[in-house]
Amino acid sequence: MQTSRPVAVVTGASGGLGAACARVLADDGYDIELLDRDGPGLKSVADELGRTGATVGAHTVDLLDSDAVTAVFDGLPGRDRLRALVNVAGLISLGTITDITTEDWDRVLGVKLRGDFLTCRAAIPIMTANGGGAVVNCSSMSGRTKSVLTAPNYVASNSGVIGLTMSLANQHAADGVRVNCVAPGMIDTPMLEAYTTEQLAGIRAAVPLGRFADPAEIAAVVGFLVSDRASYVTGETINVNGGMFMV
Repeated sequence: MQTSRPVAVVTGASGGLGAACARVLADDGYDIELLDRDGPGLKSVADELGRTGATVGAHTVDLLDSDAVTAVFDGLPGRDRLRALVNVAGLISLGTITDITTEDWDRVLGVKLRGDFLTCRAAIPIMTANGGGAVVNCSSMSGRTKSVLTAPNYVASNSGVIGLTMSLANQHAADGVRVNCVAPGMIDTPMLEAYTTEQLAGIRAAVPLGRFADPAEIAAVVGFLVSDRASYVTGETINVNGGMFMV
């Protein structure tokens, strides 16, 4: 049967936050196209979402590969219904500038900043042709304020995503494409394994709400920004950090 459901693309979709965003969008009536390097992880998420009634595609792709990203969007099922892009893919990095190698720098900025650039460059013209849409990029609290533990490459990549978001929002508002960003604090996902028990205890103690976020709590904000309820919101970065960073 021909479907008229809008299509959303989610990157980093095999991870905790990416999968949570995909669940929210599927529940909101989207067909979902999942992008990640982790093929088995993608299959698991795709199988779960398929039981919701959504049509789900899984694309194992290296987001550093410009040609591969372009090919995914060129062959995207339902590309004439593409209305949303959610960029979650990213890597954690801890330490000081003397701890990170040139390769570390390139890898972290590549997955987050280059990856978001490539997917936005591919998706926005399609959404423009479809009459508009919404992009949500996932940054981090570390991209907005000082960070004690995360490394300069992580901070720079997430700060860069915020700048990319503002630039794209300004350039494509007239095309009917809204571009926003979320800046989460600590989320209860496997990324926490990069920290020691003592580090996690210290960070948790600094959160006014006294706990780390569940991925679903961040995904709920992403779902709002994608939806028509946020129709007058563009170029914004929304803090979702339990009160650790307030402006």
